[in-house]
Amino acid sequence: MTTYRIQFHAGFTVADLIDILDYLQDLGIDTVYGSPVLTATTGSTHGYDVTDPEHLNPEITTEAEWERLHAELSRRGMSYMQDIVPNHTALTHENVWFKTVIGAGREGRYAGHFDIDWDHPRMPGRMMLPVLGEEPEAAAEAGQITHYRGGVKVYEDHWEGPEADREQPANGELPVQPVHWQRVNDFINYRRFFTVNQLIGMRTEEEAVYEDLHRRTFADVRAGRIHHLRVDHVDGLLDPTTYLQRLRKSVGPEIGIYVEKILEPGEQLPEDWPVQGTTGYDFLAAVNRLLTDDETGSSFSDLYEELTGEPLPSYPELVFRNKLMLVREHFSGELDNLVRRWSPLLTDELRQDFRETLAHWLAAFPVYRIYPHGGRLTDHELAVCMEATTAVTLYAPERGRAVLTWVNWLAHQEFSGQSLEYLQRTQQLSGPLMAKGVEDTTFYQFWRQAHLNEVGSSADPNDRLPVREFHAFIRERAASSMNATATHDTKRGEDGRAFLQALTFYPGEWRSFVTLAREKLDMGPVRPRGFYLVLQSLVAGYPLHHSPEEADLRERLHRYLEKAIREGKEMSDWAEPNEEYETGLKDLADQLLDDSDLRTHLENLLKTIWPQTRHNSFAQVILKCTAPGHPDVYQGTEGWDLSFVDPDNRRPVDYAERVSWLEGTPGDKYAPAQKAQLLRALLHLRRDHPGFFRDATYEPLSEGDSVLAFRRVHRGQQLVVKIAKRAGTRVERPGEAGLHRVVNDEFGEGLGVWFGEP
Repeated sequence: MTTYRIQFHAGFTVADLIDILDYLQDLGIDTVYGSPVLTATTGSTHGYDVTDPEHLNPEITTEAEWERLHAELSRRGMSYMQDIVPNHTALTHENVWFKTVIGAGREGRYAGHFDIDWDHPRMPGRMMLPVLGEEPEAAAEAGQITHYRGGVKVYEDHWEGPEADREQPANGELPVQPVHWQRVNDFINYRRFFTVNQLIGMRTEEEAVYEDLHRRTFADVRAGRIHHLRVDHVDGLLDPTTYLQRLRKSVGPEIGIYVEKILEPGEQLPEDWPVQGTTGYDFLAAVNRLLTDDETGSSFSDLYEELTGEPLPSYPELVFRNKLMLVREHFSGELDNLVRRWSPLLTDELRQDFRETLAHWLAAFPVYRIYPHGGRLTDHELAVCMEATTAVTLYAPERGRAVLTWVNWLAHQEFSGQSLEYLQRTQQLSGPLMAKGVEDTTFYQFWRQAHLNEVGSSADPNDRLPVREFHAFIRERAASSMNATATHDTKRGEDGRAFLQALTFYPGEWRSFVTLAREKLDMGPVRPRGFYLVLQSLVAGYPLHHSPEEADLRERLHRYLEKAIREGKEMSDWAEPNEEYETGLKDLADQLLDDSDLRTHLENLLKTIWPQTRHNSFAQVILKCTAPGHPDVYQGTEGWDLSFVDPDNRRPVDYAERVSWLEGTPGDKYAPAQKAQLLRALLHLRRDHPGFFRDATYEPLSEGDSVLAFRRVHRGQQLVVKIAKRAGTRVERPGEAGLHRVVNDEFGEGLGVWFGEP
């Protein structure tokens, strides 16, 4: 299977997808991988904010177009993977199920579908609606809230039940209570997705909710339209193991199931998950590390310390501190809810200051979560809990004893009923805390080497991945997982990442450029870390060769810097933006782009590292297509991908240009065309030999640490892959006769792929 990810929205519909099916087939794609297609919030560009789980999104498709798409795929022998969202829907007046909650509260037809605590002591019998930009009293006085029978108007949005009457005044208070949107950090009585107030958790563990959420998807599965499922945010569910077992039973053994699951280094998928594998963040992280020159790491650490004037922080401790800050300041309401639930079950000793005990334990959790589903904790689950305890003892020794007492208590419990639910709900907070603490906070603070700040990766300077460990990683992961190098959630484009990887091979040249930029630029209010963010962002996003990104680079860079500095939560944040600092950061980028001397030096630096960048980009393509697993291509990344984080990576793709690349000559020196041609050559090899790539062994070849080499063998056929770490290092042809070279020297003498029957 080779997947091509499509982001549906009003600007790219199912009809648009049908128009490019010939191109995708020519490229070598056999499976279209679509973002959510059920009705979502008006104007949604991603589809994860579902408002009607039982119908197709009219902005994306009609029933007739949907049927036509699958008929066209079937005619071409192609399959379809659907991204599904079992964890949450949109908290909006457009949500057709939530309308019943507005009208009838906990008695509404779908009230039990939403993860709402109707008995919360601070708002019993009602649900908070965090949609106000001011306190309710002020909003009411200003005429921004109007109550009427079965509904309420908040600003210009009508939150209405099924039988709302705008002409009649409200009889009593409604089951929903509008509050200031910032109040949810202190008090919350529903489960949300991460810290996104507008996405409300679903009680998918309940059979009726499970059936209603999946009814449309299962109909498409039965009709033969969907052949694979991608399960979004599986860690958000109360009991992912039971959910996946139920899903497997519902769809049968032939449907592929892939989970969006971040695996920490050394972590494996639970053995009792009946899935093909993950969506490939683990693969992306390993390739990212492999293509980084870790031998120069100390040079980058030294430069970072000189710039910031501070010693390099302990990365694990920085993650712990950020997670602790988040659970206290952004997940405070969720933490209080857990403490309230646990307290009646605890001993008197544990109950004392349990809030801080739980906060520290969650902040130190080394993985996203564990998956308890009854009885005593397993040895593995206890080991994870103890690893968190060890970290607390190291980083907050005054809390170590209390956390150890808590974990010892956990170790002696037989979990069932309420106690099991509370433990699972605790894990429902552990995952979001890890995601926000690492991906959406630490990754926007710690800029030592920005390409390592990537979903699924670790930016810890002490982490390395020598060739032998890369081999071990490949052999240990599920061979049917997806091999991703870019997704809709990655922090930067895969070729922007390749530029930054290449930079690690040239520490002297990088230091010279940084020094010159610091001498010439007026820093204004910007701190050194912000300055370093700007420089690396330009290295990763600057269009060295002519490309569509050039015209709007400045505007795109401004949007990215604003998002990055707010996610970092130090100099600015989303709740209270520091416009002076943000403007200074954008001005700094403009200064560099407007200074002809600095811009020339930047371009010269990029030209210097270009051979290594090109080499790494092509190496990513080769590894994605030849290592065990299924290659996954994010839309447009068959060409050069210098995008910033979303929504920048959802910009329109020029498919006419990509068609022309495939029609060009194989020796075309234009890098995007070469990348697309390399991808096509490898995907066609896979298409011609599907059984080989499904079942072939993986055997490391000894080439030292300067070359990654491996052999795959199946039924007399062989694939040999050799990739030099450094561009320009020639790799030797394998000794066996009968192997033909798939990747020739046009793509670089340090890259070799041979296939045949020796």
